[in-house]
Amino acid sequence: MLKKIISLLILTNVFVFAQFEPNPELEWFTIETVHFYVHYHTGTERTANTVAKIAEEIYGPITKLYNYQPSDKTSWIINDESDISNGATDYYGNRIEIAAVALDFDLRGTHNWLRNVITHEFTHVIQVPASMKFSTKFPSIYLQYLNYEKERRPDVLYGYPNVIISYPISGVGVPAWYAEGTAQYQRQQTGYDYWDAHRDMILRMRTLDNKLLSWEDMGQFASVTTYKAESIYNQGFALVRYISDKYGEDKLKEISGYLGEITRFSADGAFGKATGKDGKDLYNEWKVFLKKDYEERTSTLRKNLVEGEQIAKVGFANYYPQFSPKGDKITYLSNKEYDYGATSMYVHYVDGKKEDEMLIGSVSGPYSWSPDGKKIIFSRRNKPTIYQAVIFDLYEYDIDKDEETQLTSSKRAHAPAYSHDGQWISFVRNIDGTQNIYVSKSPNGSKIKEMKKLTNFLNGEQVYSTKWSPDGKHIIFDYSKEDLRNIAQVEIETGNVDFIFQDNDIDFRSPVYSADGSSIFFASDKTGIYNIYKYDLTNDARMSSKLDKVNYINLLTNVLGGAFMPSVDSIGNLTFASWQSTGYKIYKLNNYVVLDEQIKNNNAVYIRPDKLIRKYTDENDSDSSSSKNKFDWGSLKSFNDDNPKILSHTKYNNVATPLFLIPVLRFDNYTKEGKFADLIKPGLYFYSQDVLGKMGIFGGASINRKLERDLFLQFDYNNGVPFFKDFFLKKLSFVPSFTLAGYNVTRKTDATLVAFPDTIGVEVTYDLLQFDFNMAFKIINASHKMNAGFTFSTYNSKLSTFVIPSINAQVPATSTNYFIGRDLSLTYSYNNFTPNKNDDINPIGRYLRFRYDYEINSLNPTLVLDEQGNIREQLEKVKFSRLEGDILQGWGIFNNSH
Repeated sequence: MLKKIISLLILTNVFVFAQFEPNPELEWFTIETVHFYVHYHTGTERTANTVAKIAEEIYGPITKLYNYQPSDKTSWIINDESDISNGATDYYGNRIEIAAVALDFDLRGTHNWLRNVITHEFTHVIQVPASMKFSTKFPSIYLQYLNYEKERRPDVLYGYPNVIISYPISGVGVPAWYAEGTAQYQRQQTGYDYWDAHRDMILRMRTLDNKLLSWEDMGQFASVTTYKAESIYNQGFALVRYISDKYGEDKLKEISGYLGEITRFSADGAFGKATGKDGKDLYNEWKVFLKKDYEERTSTLRKNLVEGEQIAKVGFANYYPQFSPKGDKITYLSNKEYDYGATSMYVHYVDGKKEDEMLIGSVSGPYSWSPDGKKIIFSRRNKPTIYQAVIFDLYEYDIDKDEETQLTSSKRAHAPAYSHDGQWISFVRNIDGTQNIYVSKSPNGSKIKEMKKLTNFLNGEQVYSTKWSPDGKHIIFDYSKEDLRNIAQVEIETGNVDFIFQDNDIDFRSPVYSADGSSIFFASDKTGIYNIYKYDLTNDARMSSKLDKVNYINLLTNVLGGAFMPSVDSIGNLTFASWQSTGYKIYKLNNYVVLDEQIKNNNAVYIRPDKLIRKYTDENDSDSSSSKNKFDWGSLKSFNDDNPKILSHTKYNNVATPLFLIPVLRFDNYTKEGKFADLIKPGLYFYSQDVLGKMGIFGGASINRKLERDLFLQFDYNNGVPFFKDFFLKKLSFVPSFTLAGYNVTRKTDATLVAFPDTIGVEVTYDLLQFDFNMAFKIINASHKMNAGFTFSTYNSKLSTFVIPSINAQVPATSTNYFIGRDLSLTYSYNNFTPNKNDDINPIGRYLRFRYDYEINSLNPTLVLDEQGNIREQLEKVKFSRLEGDILQGWGIFNNSH
């Protein structure tokens, strides 16, 4: 009975802590500023001090826009343990975690990572609470209904639950697109995120092909692919911009306020109250505007397309096509039918005699063929370690042997390239959010032992790909720092960096040399649409300004979506990735020619999207005049985050989230005899944890008018072994988490006692008490988990005071322990499922669980005489072992849709 009730409590308590990984293996420090805490670990000092600087600079503009300020200091958590770029906001807990690694996402343009992510995530902390119906300390109210099967035995109070309904009345009613749209919009005066050519590309093609997400699809992220999720961001940003431009930026604050009205159950009315049009009508108005606008802006362009032949169309993530050295094959990365953006390498045969086939599984980012065509060097993220770290490393694939060799271990190395003589390789490494180019002797199937750092970037500079010049003297790469990408080359012998293209308004990316080294090919958004260009390096020395260079680049493609990641063979053929409304596809253009004059003569130049963006000045600011004096927009736009001031710091000392309270109203229909009022069981849940997730508390209580209660309290400690930590961590890599939980449940019922000649009605109270102690830890990697536990439980029954009428005698209340349980357990589990948008109902992969229990139980009390002649209870001891196993194997059929 107790385990059933405890399981029921857990099922109905569907709210959870925000899952911020504690990383106990790291040493943490804290910087405190006027409005923020910045928590960071060793190795992220530059990022942490830069975050502190930027956060204070954007605090005023964001809080002013929504007229809301957090009651406590917001915590920033800086993590640089993985080669994954992300930001996550717990707006209830007033904490934000960001990766030091800059975002490199093929569905987004390039912006200054820290400026963008800090402003984005802090906007969530401000805009969402400004839209809440309750205080942030009251996340929701729960309405619950429980019903049970009819019991089959007279000694069982009630059956197992057959109806469990838990319905939250959330304090947040912000649609997904609006939350992310406002976070991307930020304050347009700063320009840390803006409507760039990538975002315009996605929206343009969806609009022209009539594939915009519906109003309903924009509202939630459930069961979506990477592309659909990005489209929610994309359309949300565009619609927020539309609202701001047409109805005024102040409407964003008004809408947020109306969303927080206690009687507001639909977001549509909030938009109607602010703009005069409800949400669906506003969406339809915007949709009509987009269609007309994009058709007008592309009318001439669509008559002069130069796209080539599509050679790979399955999947939305088809990247980095490359000709083999002989030109007979084109390799490319693709996600094919997979729901998310993870890619493998495929090979396309130029003669068309064989179908495309997979060559290498799980490949990420730029890669390179060896000059002899026998090997391919590439990068791959490893499986999560026991610390949840995911790191890039280099691999070399031998085509003849069909074997791959891991070249580096935990070096955070990616984007490799062979030199043209095959004697050297180059690659990029990330440290504290800054990337640099390294070179090494060609590995030839063995581990890389020595590497030389070629560039010396120190302030968040990003390097995206590397390609060697044919003479082996230079490496060309695309680079960014403040904004956009530029093209530079570094001299191998001296390490000197020279910029070929460096422009504040135009993006240049993915450069490659021609076979003779006289020119380069690259992608650029010069016209507002990314196309492939060629530039003659022999002109470079004669150029007197960067403007001259831009005028001398030659257009090779003219596409409607966007052309990226070029590769050329030795006979004048071009392959590239091209954006369509269904994602990136691979194209091949035979015998490319320069198109500049043809395009100019036909006036087929697309209007750059930034030309349509309102240019903000102090006079455009919707804030009050006093606000204009407060915010120096010019300084905020012309920022300099180099060499940030090193602020004072302390060892991390637990900073806790608020104590959250969740009222609960439960209808617990477990007894046939009870009156309706007895089934109403109000309660209160509460939880809190420190901002790093190192420890937390979670508890709750529910009670009805008969004083039947459900209590639970759980304490989590996720900071490794609290004693001899260095030994367990460094010597054994043993980082367990501990949980101590207690549960107490009481139920009352009526029973009948027979004391001849009397039949007496008494009240019986069952009191169930349990304590659980668990230690969980990972082995090998994050997929393998162990759990050691001990459970102690007591089952008690209590008879209320009663009177025997025939002798007029009162019998005092008595209490009996009828079961005492002790359970030692050890559990191993393995979880390896392929993520997919329907994995909650259609899991594909494998789950194993084996559990061993050794129980020492005391039960079935009997009355015995002790040595002194007193009557006492004696429980029978029962010891036994139990072994359980579960295996779940899921296969996907019909394109993994079933």
